[in-house]
Amino acid sequence: MDINVNDPIYMEAHKIITSYLRLKDGELQPDSHIVDDLGADSLAIVELGFQISEKFGVPLLNTDDDKLVFKNLVAYIKEYSQV
Repeated sequence: MDINVNDPIYMEAHKIITSYLRLKDGELQPDSHIVDDLGADSLAIVELGFQISEKFGVPLLNTDDDKLVFKNLVAYIKEYSQV
């Protein structure tokens, strides 16, 4: 899947994760795993799940999910919002 960093969904999801995890510019990349690469713990995943669910109207995330890779999360949000 091609990632468009100017896509509104990408930008808003990026903003939510970067803000909540207090990441520096450039830390969150399309291939970043939110737990393995960015150090989010289970509480952070729950909170991010709530924020993303509230913003985009998608079901909450599961910590075993491949959606914890940022580009997969963006694809999931886009796919779900088109249903």
